Amino acid sequence: MPDWPPYPDGPFTGEFVVGGFGGWPFQTCKWVTNQSALIVKALDVWYNTSTLRGIQVTFSDNSRSPVFGNPSDSHGSVTFSPGEVITSLTLWGNGVGSRTGRIRLTTNGGQTFDVGKNTSGQSGYDAGIGSGILVGMVGRSGADIDMLGPVFLNGAIASISISNVTYNPPLVGTTGGISQVTLDEAYYYNPPNATRDLPWDFTNSDTRTTSTSFTQSTSTTYGASVTVGVTAELFGIGASAEGSFQWQSTGTQETTTSTSSEKSLTWSVSGDLAPGQGLTAISLCQQGVGQANYTSTVTMKLSDGTVSTYNEPGVFNNVIFTQVQVTVQPNTQLGKPRKTIEAHRRWDVKE
Repeated sequence: MPDWPPYPDGPFTGEFVVGGFGGWPFQTCKWVTNQSALIVKALDVWYNTSTLRGIQVTFSDNSRSPVFGNPSDSHGSVTFSPGEVITSLTLWGNGVGSRTGRIRLTTNGGQTFDVGKNTSGQSGYDAGIGSGILVGMVGRSGADIDMLGPVFLNGAIASISISNVTYNPPLVGTTGGISQVTLDEAYYYNPPNATRDLPWDFTNSDTRTTSTSFTQSTSTTYGASVTVGVTAELFGIGASAEGSFQWQSTGTQETTTSTSSEKSLTWSVSGDLAPGQGLTAISLCQQGVGQANYTSTVTMKLSDGTVSTYNEPGVFNNVIFTQVQVTVQPNTQLGKPRKTIEAHRRWDVKE
Protein backbone atom coordinates (compact mmCIF):
# COMPACT_ATOMS: atom_id res chain seq x y z
CA MET A 1 0.00 0.00 0.00
CA PRO A 2 1.16 3.58 -0.59
CA ASP A 3 2.93 5.09 2.39
CA TRP A 4 0.75 8.11 3.03
CA PRO A 5 2.09 10.74 5.45
CA PRO A 6 0.72 10.52 9.01
CA TYR A 7 -2.33 12.70 9.54
CA PRO A 8 -3.08 13.97 13.07
CA ASP A 9 -6.12 12.84 15.00
CA GLY A 10 -8.51 15.63 15.89
CA PRO A 11 -11.32 17.88 14.63
CA PHE A 12 -9.64 18.47 11.27
CA THR A 13 -10.70 18.42 7.64
CA GLY A 14 -10.07 15.19 5.73
CA GLU A 15 -6.52 14.42 4.61
CA PHE A 16 -5.60 16.12 1.37
CA VAL A 17 -2.15 15.83 -0.23
CA VAL A 18 -0.62 16.44 -3.64
CA GLY A 19 2.63 14.95 -4.98
CA GLY A 20 4.52 11.67 -5.13
CA PHE A 21 5.80 9.02 -2.71
CA GLY A 22 9.50 9.79 -2.65
CA GLY A 23 11.35 10.94 0.44
CA TRP A 24 10.15 10.32 4.00
CA PRO A 25 6.81 11.15 5.62
CA PHE A 26 6.47 14.15 7.95
CA GLN A 27 3.79 15.78 10.07
CA THR A 28 3.92 19.05 12.00
CA CYS A 29 0.81 20.02 14.00
CA LYS A 30 0.52 21.37 17.56
CA TRP A 31 -3.26 21.71 17.85
CA VAL A 32 -3.93 18.77 20.15
CA THR A 33 -7.37 18.20 21.71
CA ASN A 34 -7.30 18.83 25.48
CA GLN A 35 -3.61 19.80 25.34
CA SER A 36 -3.02 22.94 23.27
CA ALA A 37 -4.53 25.17 20.59
CA LEU A 38 -1.49 26.36 18.66
CA ILE A 39 -2.08 27.29 15.04
CA VAL A 40 0.14 28.17 12.09
CA LYS A 41 1.41 31.75 12.31
CA ALA A 42 3.72 31.73 9.27
CA LEU A 43 4.99 29.61 6.37
CA ASP A 44 8.41 29.71 4.75
CA VAL A 45 8.67 27.96 1.39
CA TRP A 46 11.70 27.37 -0.84
CA TYR A 47 11.23 26.54 -4.52
CA ASN A 48 12.75 26.51 -8.00
CA THR A 49 11.38 26.36 -11.52
CA SER A 50 10.56 22.65 -11.20
CA THR A 51 9.30 21.97 -7.67
CA LEU A 52 8.82 23.09 -4.11
CA ARG A 53 12.15 22.43 -2.38
CA GLY A 54 11.49 23.02 1.32
CA ILE A 55 8.93 24.20 3.85
CA GLN A 56 9.04 25.37 7.48
CA VAL A 57 6.10 26.13 9.77
CA THR A 58 6.05 28.79 12.54
CA PHE A 59 3.36 28.26 15.18
CA SER A 60 1.48 30.82 17.24
CA ASP A 61 3.86 30.38 20.20
CA ASN A 62 6.72 31.34 17.80
CA SER A 63 8.16 27.82 17.83
CA ARG A 64 9.29 26.47 14.47
CA SER A 65 9.19 23.09 12.85
CA PRO A 66 12.28 21.65 11.20
CA VAL A 67 12.80 22.56 7.56
CA PHE A 68 11.29 19.73 5.58
CA GLY A 69 13.12 19.30 2.28
CA ASN A 70 15.90 21.66 1.28
CA PRO A 71 16.14 25.39 2.20
CA SER A 72 17.69 26.49 -1.08
CA ASP A 73 16.93 28.32 -4.32
CA SER A 74 14.15 30.93 -4.20
CA HIS A 75 12.32 31.68 -0.95
CA GLY A 76 8.92 33.11 -0.04
CA SER A 77 7.12 33.58 3.26
CA VAL A 78 3.71 34.60 4.57
CA THR A 79 2.71 35.63 8.11
CA PHE A 80 -0.88 35.57 9.33
CA SER A 81 -2.24 38.18 11.72
CA PRO A 82 -4.30 37.10 14.77
CA GLY A 83 -7.79 36.28 13.53
CA GLU A 84 -6.72 36.04 9.87
CA VAL A 85 -7.96 32.87 8.17
CA ILE A 86 -7.29 31.21 4.85
CA THR A 87 -10.05 31.53 2.27
CA SER A 88 -8.53 29.25 -0.40
CA LEU A 89 -5.55 26.94 -0.77
CA THR A 90 -4.54 25.26 -4.02
CA LEU A 91 -1.69 22.80 -4.67
CA TRP A 92 -0.18 21.63 -7.97
CA GLY A 93 2.05 18.70 -8.75
CA ASN A 94 5.26 19.04 -10.75
CA GLY A 95 3.62 17.75 -13.89
CA VAL A 96 5.07 14.22 -13.74
CA GLY A 97 3.50 12.99 -10.48
CA SER A 98 6.66 12.89 -8.36
CA ARG A 99 6.78 16.22 -6.49
CA THR A 100 4.65 19.11 -5.23
CA GLY A 101 5.12 21.90 -7.73
CA ARG A 102 3.36 24.96 -6.38
CA ILE A 103 1.25 26.35 -3.51
CA ARG A 104 -1.16 29.26 -3.65
CA LEU A 105 -3.33 30.58 -0.81
CA THR A 106 -5.47 33.62 -0.09
CA THR A 107 -6.70 35.05 3.22
CA ASN A 108 -9.54 37.16 4.53
CA GLY A 109 -6.91 39.78 5.31
CA GLY A 110 -6.30 40.35 1.60
CA GLN A 111 -3.06 38.38 1.37
CA THR A 112 -2.11 36.15 -1.56
CA PHE A 113 0.84 33.79 -1.23
CA ASP A 114 1.79 32.09 -4.52
CA VAL A 115 5.14 30.32 -5.01
CA GLY A 116 6.50 27.43 -7.06
CA LYS A 117 6.88 26.37 -10.66
CA ASN A 118 5.00 27.74 -13.62
CA THR A 119 1.93 25.48 -13.71
CA SER A 120 0.36 26.86 -16.87
CA GLY A 121 -1.65 24.05 -18.44
CA GLN A 122 -1.62 21.91 -15.28
CA SER A 123 -4.58 21.15 -13.08
CA GLY A 124 -4.61 22.61 -9.57
CA TYR A 125 -6.22 20.83 -6.62
CA ASP A 126 -8.23 22.84 -4.10
CA ALA A 127 -8.04 21.86 -0.44
CA GLY A 128 -11.12 21.75 1.77
CA ILE A 129 -10.35 24.58 4.20
CA GLY A 130 -13.04 23.99 6.84
CA SER A 131 -12.81 26.92 9.25
CA GLY A 132 -9.84 28.40 7.36
CA ILE A 133 -7.68 28.05 10.49
CA LEU A 134 -4.45 26.34 9.44
CA VAL A 135 -2.98 24.23 12.22
CA GLY A 136 -0.28 22.20 10.49
CA MET A 137 1.21 20.58 7.41
CA VAL A 138 1.87 16.98 6.37
CA GLY A 139 3.75 15.45 3.48
CA ARG A 140 6.84 13.62 2.33
CA SER A 141 10.26 15.11 1.73
CA GLY A 142 13.84 14.29 0.87
CA ALA A 143 15.91 16.70 -1.17
CA ASP A 144 12.61 18.29 -2.27
CA ILE A 145 8.98 18.40 -1.17
CA ASP A 146 7.73 15.17 -2.65
CA MET A 147 4.20 15.48 -1.22
CA LEU A 148 2.40 18.26 0.68
CA GLY A 149 -0.95 18.84 2.34
CA PRO A 150 -2.49 21.28 4.85
CA VAL A 151 -4.23 20.50 8.14
CA PHE A 152 -7.23 22.77 8.86
CA LEU A 153 -9.57 22.92 11.82
CA ASN A 154 -12.90 21.67 10.53
CA GLY A 155 -15.06 23.84 12.80
CA ALA A 156 -14.76 27.54 13.46
CA ILE A 157 -14.18 28.82 17.01
CA ALA A 158 -17.60 29.21 18.64
CA SER A 159 -16.51 30.35 22.10
CA ILE A 160 -13.49 30.50 24.41
CA SER A 161 -13.58 30.84 28.18
CA ILE A 162 -10.75 31.14 30.69
CA SER A 163 -11.34 30.06 34.29
CA ASN A 164 -9.58 28.66 37.36
CA VAL A 165 -7.08 31.53 37.24
CA THR A 166 -4.44 30.95 39.93
CA TYR A 167 -1.89 33.72 40.52
CA ASN A 168 1.68 32.83 41.40
CA PRO A 169 2.62 34.61 43.55
CA PRO A 170 -0.72 36.17 44.55
CA LEU A 171 -1.02 39.97 44.70
CA VAL A 172 -3.23 40.10 47.82
CA GLY A 173 -1.40 41.47 50.86
CA THR A 174 1.60 42.76 48.89
CA THR A 175 2.61 46.39 48.33
CA GLY A 176 4.61 46.07 45.12
CA GLY A 177 3.64 48.52 42.37
CA ILE A 178 1.60 50.81 44.67
CA SER A 179 2.70 54.43 44.77
CA GLN A 180 1.28 57.81 45.77
CA VAL A 181 0.38 60.26 43.00
CA THR A 182 -0.02 64.00 43.66
CA LEU A 183 -2.80 65.35 41.46
CA ASP A 184 -2.90 69.03 42.46
CA GLU A 185 -1.40 71.39 45.04
CA ALA A 186 -2.16 74.98 46.01
CA TYR A 187 -1.14 77.47 48.76
CA TYR A 188 -3.62 80.01 50.10
CA TYR A 189 -2.67 83.00 52.23
CA ASN A 190 -4.58 85.88 53.79
CA PRO A 191 -2.19 88.77 54.64
CA PRO A 192 -2.06 89.97 58.28
CA ASN A 193 -3.26 93.41 57.25
CA ALA A 194 -6.40 92.03 55.60
CA THR A 195 -9.65 93.45 56.92
CA ARG A 196 -11.77 90.31 56.36
CA ASP A 197 -11.59 86.54 56.12
CA LEU A 198 -10.49 85.07 52.76
CA PRO A 199 -12.74 82.35 51.27
CA TRP A 200 -10.74 79.55 49.60
CA ASP A 201 -11.95 76.75 47.36
CA PHE A 202 -9.74 73.79 46.35
CA THR A 203 -11.78 72.19 43.55
CA ASN A 204 -10.54 70.41 40.46
CA SER A 205 -10.55 67.08 38.61
CA ASP A 206 -8.17 64.77 36.78
CA THR A 207 -8.67 61.82 34.44
CA ARG A 208 -6.59 58.64 34.58
CA THR A 209 -6.75 55.43 32.52
CA THR A 210 -7.44 52.16 34.32
CA SER A 211 -6.85 48.82 32.59
CA THR A 212 -6.65 45.07 33.04
CA SER A 213 -5.26 42.43 30.71
CA PHE A 214 -4.90 38.65 30.69
CA THR A 215 -2.29 37.64 28.11
CA GLN A 216 -1.77 34.02 27.13
CA SER A 217 -1.33 32.07 23.93
CA THR A 218 -5.03 31.38 23.35
CA SER A 219 -6.15 34.97 23.92
CA THR A 220 -3.36 36.32 21.71
CA THR A 221 -4.09 33.85 18.91
CA TYR A 222 -7.89 33.94 18.81
CA GLY A 223 -8.78 37.18 20.61
CA ALA A 224 -9.04 39.20 17.41
CA SER A 225 -11.71 36.90 15.96
CA VAL A 226 -13.78 35.79 18.98
CA THR A 227 -14.54 37.25 22.39
CA VAL A 228 -12.59 35.45 25.10
CA GLY A 229 -14.41 35.48 28.44
CA VAL A 230 -12.38 35.44 31.65
CA THR A 231 -13.55 34.54 35.16
CA ALA A 232 -10.85 35.60 37.60
CA GLU A 233 -10.06 37.31 40.87
CA LEU A 234 -9.57 41.06 40.46
CA PHE A 235 -7.93 43.54 42.80
CA GLY A 236 -8.22 46.92 44.46
CA ILE A 237 -6.03 48.94 46.82
CA GLY A 238 -6.76 49.24 50.52
CA ALA A 239 -5.04 50.35 53.68
CA SER A 240 -3.34 47.78 55.91
CA ALA A 241 -3.49 47.76 59.71
CA GLU A 242 -0.11 49.50 59.73
CA GLY A 243 -1.42 52.34 57.58
CA SER A 244 0.40 51.40 54.37
CA PHE A 245 -1.46 50.56 51.17
CA GLN A 246 -1.62 47.03 49.79
CA TRP A 247 -3.42 44.93 47.20
CA GLN A 248 -6.80 43.56 48.23
CA SER A 249 -9.13 41.12 46.50
CA THR A 250 -12.35 42.55 45.11
CA GLY A 251 -13.66 39.04 44.42
CA THR A 252 -13.96 36.76 41.40
CA GLN A 253 -15.58 38.53 38.48
CA GLU A 254 -16.41 37.96 34.83
CA THR A 255 -14.46 40.11 32.40
CA THR A 256 -12.66 39.94 29.06
CA THR A 257 -8.97 39.53 28.27
CA SER A 258 -8.44 43.28 27.92
CA THR A 259 -10.36 46.20 29.40
CA SER A 260 -9.63 49.92 29.59
CA SER A 261 -11.63 52.87 30.89
CA GLU A 262 -11.20 56.49 31.91
CA LYS A 263 -11.64 57.23 35.62
CA SER A 264 -12.56 60.75 36.65
CA LEU A 265 -10.92 61.82 39.91
CA THR A 266 -12.59 64.85 41.48
CA TRP A 267 -12.18 66.77 44.74
CA SER A 268 -13.61 69.85 46.40
CA VAL A 269 -12.63 71.36 49.76
CA SER A 270 -13.28 74.95 50.85
CA GLY A 271 -13.18 77.21 53.85
CA ASP A 272 -12.18 80.66 55.15
CA LEU A 273 -8.79 82.03 56.23
CA ALA A 274 -8.57 84.67 58.92
CA PRO A 275 -6.04 87.50 58.44
CA GLY A 276 -2.48 86.21 58.82
CA GLN A 277 -3.42 82.57 58.16
CA GLY A 278 -2.27 80.32 55.30
CA LEU A 279 -2.63 76.72 54.28
CA THR A 280 -1.43 74.23 51.72
CA ALA A 281 -4.03 71.93 50.10
CA ILE A 282 -2.92 68.78 48.30
CA SER A 283 -5.01 66.24 46.39
CA LEU A 284 -3.54 62.78 45.95
CA CYS A 285 -4.42 59.18 45.27
CA GLN A 286 -2.77 55.78 45.22
CA GLN A 287 -1.82 54.24 41.88
CA GLY A 288 -1.43 50.49 41.57
CA VAL A 289 0.49 48.90 38.71
CA GLY A 290 0.17 45.17 39.26
CA GLN A 291 1.62 42.22 37.41
CA ALA A 292 1.39 38.53 38.22
CA ASN A 293 1.98 35.24 36.43
CA TYR A 294 -0.91 32.79 36.50
CA THR A 295 -2.15 29.43 35.30
CA SER A 296 -5.64 28.93 33.94
CA THR A 297 -8.05 26.47 32.37
CA VAL A 298 -9.12 27.18 28.81
CA THR A 299 -12.34 25.75 27.40
CA MET A 300 -12.65 26.07 23.63
CA LYS A 301 -15.80 25.11 21.75
CA LEU A 302 -15.87 24.63 17.96
CA SER A 303 -18.85 24.99 15.69
CA ASP A 304 -18.68 21.26 14.87
CA GLY A 305 -19.35 20.41 18.53
CA THR A 306 -15.76 19.72 19.56
CA VAL A 307 -14.88 20.89 23.09
CA SER A 308 -11.22 21.11 24.07
CA THR A 309 -10.08 21.88 27.63
CA TYR A 310 -6.46 22.46 28.59
CA ASN A 311 -4.26 24.34 31.06
CA GLU A 312 -2.23 27.34 29.96
CA PRO A 313 0.00 29.93 31.67
CA GLY A 314 -0.41 33.68 31.28
CA VAL A 315 0.50 37.11 32.60
CA PHE A 316 -1.93 39.47 34.35
CA ASN A 317 -1.44 43.26 34.27
CA ASN A 318 -3.58 46.01 35.71
CA VAL A 319 -3.46 49.73 36.45
CA ILE A 320 -5.91 51.16 38.99
CA PHE A 321 -6.39 54.30 41.10
CA THR A 322 -8.02 54.87 44.46
CA GLN A 323 -10.42 57.69 45.21
CA VAL A 324 -8.90 61.12 45.87
CA GLN A 325 -7.70 62.13 49.31
CA VAL A 326 -7.25 65.83 50.15
CA THR A 327 -4.88 66.98 52.88
CA VAL A 328 -5.00 70.51 54.29
CA GLN A 329 -2.00 71.70 56.29
CA PRO A 330 -2.72 75.00 58.09
CA ASN A 331 -0.02 77.69 58.19
CA THR A 332 2.49 75.51 56.32
CA GLN A 333 4.14 75.41 52.91
CA LEU A 334 5.68 72.37 51.20
CA GLY A 335 8.90 74.09 50.21
CA LYS A 336 8.78 77.59 48.81
CA PRO A 337 5.71 78.12 46.63
CA ARG A 338 6.23 79.55 43.18
CA LYS A 339 3.59 82.16 43.86
CA THR A 340 1.66 83.24 46.93
CA ILE A 341 -1.93 83.57 45.87
CA GLU A 342 -5.13 84.65 47.52
CA ALA A 343 -7.34 82.32 45.49
CA HIS A 344 -7.00 78.71 44.27
CA ARG A 345 -4.53 78.45 41.44
CA ARG A 346 -2.35 75.61 40.14
CA TRP A 347 1.31 76.58 40.51
CA ASP A 348 1.95 75.66 36.91
CA VAL A 349 -0.63 78.15 35.57
CA LYS A 350 0.75 81.58 34.80
CA GLU A 351 -1.17 84.81 34.92
